[in-house]
Amino acid sequence: MSNRFSSAWLIACGLLMAHGAAAAVGPVSSSGIPAQGQAGRRSEPAGGPGLGGELQEIVVTATQRVEPVQRVPFQVTAMTAHELTRIDAHNLGDFAAYVPGLITNSGAAPGLIVIRGVTMGTGGQLSSAIGLYLDGIPLGTSTSFGLGYQSFNVNTFDLDRVEVLNGPQGTLYGADSLGGAVKYETSPPDPHALHVVAETELSYTEHGGTNYGLRGMVNLPFGGGLGALRIDGIDNYDSGYMRDPVYHRDNQGATRNEGARVQLLLAPMSQLHIRLGVFFQRDPSVGLATDFRNFVTHRPTIGTYDQAYPLEQPAVSSLTLYSAEINWRLPWLTVTSITGDQADHGFSLSDESLVYDALLAGFGAGHDPFQLPVDTNTHRITQEVRLVSHQEGPVRWIVGGYFDHEITNEIVDLYDRANPGGTFFGLVPFNADLPSSYREVAGYADTTISLTRGLSLGVGVRYSAQHQSYQETTFGLFATGSNAVYDSPVAVTNQNVTTYSINPKYQLSRNVMLYARAASGFRPGGPNFVLVSGLHNPSFAPDTLWNYELGEKSSLFDHRAQLNFDVYDIEWRHIQLVVNNGGVNQLENGHSARVQGAEMSFRARVTPRLTLDGSATYTHAWLTAPAPVLKIDYSGARLPMSPRFNFALLGTYHFSLSPRHPTALTVSDTWMGERTEGFGTSASARYSLPSFNTVDIYWSLTLSHALSADLYLKNVFDAAGQIDATTLANEYDPSAPTPVLISQPRTVGILLRASF
Repeated sequence: MSNRFSSAWLIACGLLMAHGAAAAVGPVSSSGIPAQGQAGRRSEPAGGPGLGGELQEIVVTATQRVEPVQRVPFQVTAMTAHELTRIDAHNLGDFAAYVPGLITNSGAAPGLIVIRGVTMGTGGQLSSAIGLYLDGIPLGTSTSFGLGYQSFNVNTFDLDRVEVLNGPQGTLYGADSLGGAVKYETSPPDPHALHVVAETELSYTEHGGTNYGLRGMVNLPFGGGLGALRIDGIDNYDSGYMRDPVYHRDNQGATRNEGARVQLLLAPMSQLHIRLGVFFQRDPSVGLATDFRNFVTHRPTIGTYDQAYPLEQPAVSSLTLYSAEINWRLPWLTVTSITGDQADHGFSLSDESLVYDALLAGFGAGHDPFQLPVDTNTHRITQEVRLVSHQEGPVRWIVGGYFDHEITNEIVDLYDRANPGGTFFGLVPFNADLPSSYREVAGYADTTISLTRGLSLGVGVRYSAQHQSYQETTFGLFATGSNAVYDSPVAVTNQNVTTYSINPKYQLSRNVMLYARAASGFRPGGPNFVLVSGLHNPSFAPDTLWNYELGEKSSLFDHRAQLNFDVYDIEWRHIQLVVNNGGVNQLENGHSARVQGAEMSFRARVTPRLTLDGSATYTHAWLTAPAPVLKIDYSGARLPMSPRFNFALLGTYHFSLSPRHPTALTVSDTWMGERTEGFGTSASARYSLPSFNTVDIYWSLTLSHALSADLYLKNVFDAAGQIDATTLANEYDPSAPTPVLISQPRTVGILLRASF
């Protein structure tokens, strides 16, 4: 029996068993699952409070206003704290499959995020194509220096919700939001209630080992509604599940996730709220969650979950963020100021033996172990001020200004660890110190005008000016031909971009909205890394795109069901392509690409006890012109990391073991379609990633008023899904093994939660 049929049978049988159990122990209490008081996570059953009423109304800030997600005139998915809890989601990789249009190769560590197929793949992208935000503050770096494509993976504990905005958000969110944006919204301090939450989690992963998690939250009100202090702490460990039988290492890919968050809310008057915050998260890891596959047959060269790297590969990423948000409600508008001061750090020791052994095979390198240390530090200060009119009236508007200043220092080395001092033919292979800075000043305006009783028109514009400076100090055999130091002059670029949005919507009835959207986005250009041997391309321009979208959002059956559907057409121009020039990677602007697709999501209260959620996505992404810099001489080449079809289905059934012990059984099935990595040319080897599906089971049980337990079995059928591949070595040696990122194997675990 195939996994697809096994999944369907499992969902059906699981829900029937739950129904039988419910009939045996008696009816569900009218209140459903009582409040468990977990930090920032709504404790009502899936779909809303109670078990017989309407679906829960979810509010978001996607348009920089607080409004129901069903009234936002473009595709937005809100994963509330409750939704994250019922699938035991701790990071982006845990919930991405449930969001239409969202793809990621990240787990607990930073990785690539893709929305609506806007990507050139892991090996073809240096800057991010999505905007990433924590409480309104953009995270990471806006440039290719500092590995901007590796989006920091915020832990979801004590979040109120995660919002995923599909399509470019260039007017309200600015740079890098080509494909869309991901917004993490934390649970704010509560000035009205003392609240304490403690979680402990223990699980076991097949082919790996034991994992654990410790998390806690304390909310301390000051009294009189004048403010509160909220403190969070996390410490999670994932054992990893890869083995290196050649070099005798186990638990490769192991990660730890540790951090804290402190928020202070001051409310000296009802119209003025001030929130100050400190956020810290550090994610060290050991090794990669990749096995080695034959490039042609895709079969494991050693064994599933087996690899062979000569060198250990430790890495660490961290984020420290200081924030201040001021909201001052005046008689006819609200003034909001958001300030962020962050320090991003990333360090890795990667084993590049496969690549350099293939590249230098004709120069006597043999099978030397090559190590690439990369150390990146970015200090970023952002300031945004916006004026927002109140919701009342025929005209609503937003006017804002934005300032961003980033200083990044990236140090990149290359060593041949087979020789003393890491030398190659007596010389250091490569060493580079790459300081850079980025400054952006932007202004934007957005207005929505009510034209008739049900028809309104939204129009937005943003002007952004960017200034970048860059310098490099290099030496080594591959840089200068010797150990002589080369210090380049400062390279400077000044660029500006204007983005627009036009967004009509028609409220066909109280429960049905139709909308259209034309919106643009951009990603900053900038200076390039160059070698002494030649400048090649000293700079590259911004890439831009336009997204054209039609959609509907509807509530059905007395608000017991929701159905959202959209189709879109994206025109992407001046694409930033990673090109190897003279032995180094540079960014060049290519011609154009197109992405066409459709997205659907639904939620339904099928019975008072049963709620179903689902989504489906179709994506067709291709180059509309030849790309000579990639040695692609034809139109129609498929973009990497773009599955044609994705599906997700989630069912939750509520019943009671006794009147005081309500429980819920959740079964999910997600299916990832076939994708490619690379283009299949002499400049970019293509590896086809087959489709796979994953089935999970979750059981939530209320033990007492203050204590609950969640049991789960993830990846029931132990599918070894191939998520991503690294094909750089195969460009030079097709016989080289291909490192392939493999999904988490079968995992069983329990989470205990106490709330006071």
